[in-house]
Amino acid sequence: MPRRELKHPQQVIDWLEEWGRVLEEPGLLTLIGSGGLLWQAFENSITEPLPENSMDVDPVTEDEAVARLGYDAVIGSEFELKHGWHVNLMPVAALDGLPKGWETRANRKTYGRLTVVVPSAKDLLAPKLRRGEPRDLKHAEWASTVGLVA
Repeated sequence: MPRRELKHPQQVIDWLEEWGRVLEEPGLLTLIGSGGLLWQAFENSITEPLPENSMDVDPVTEDEAVARLGYDAVIGSEFELKHGWHVNLMPVAALDGLPKGWETRANRKTYGRLTVVVPSAKDLLAPKLRRGEPRDLKHAEWASTVGLVA
C-alpha cells in the first residue's frame, strides 16, 4: 500500500534539491499535479499543508538520467521508505491536459543540475477540476484559500 505523506511545500523542494545534487549531467523535468501546487506554494512563501495528503509527485521528463531517478523512486522503493511518498513518472502526453499556452505562464528554477518547469497554479488546477475527484477539489479549495489562485 503506497504511503500518503506528501503535504508540505518544503518536501517538494527537498526532493528537487536532492535530485539536482545526484544528477551527473543537466536534466529537465516538468512538475504537474499536487507536487506542482506545493512547489508554487513554496515559491509564494506559503507553508500551509495540503488538506489531504498526496502519495506521489508527477514529473514529466524526456531526460534518461532524470527518468532513471524516477524509476528508482516508485511505489515500494527505498525512496518511498525514506520520504513517505513516491515518484510517478508521467508521459509527455500528460501535458496535453494543461490549458493552451501553459508554457508561457510556467515558472522555471534550477536546483543543482536539475531544471524544473512548473505550470502556473491555475494551469495545474485545470485537469484536477475536470476530473472532479474529492481530493482534487480539496486541493483546488486549498489553492484558493492560501492565495495561489484568485
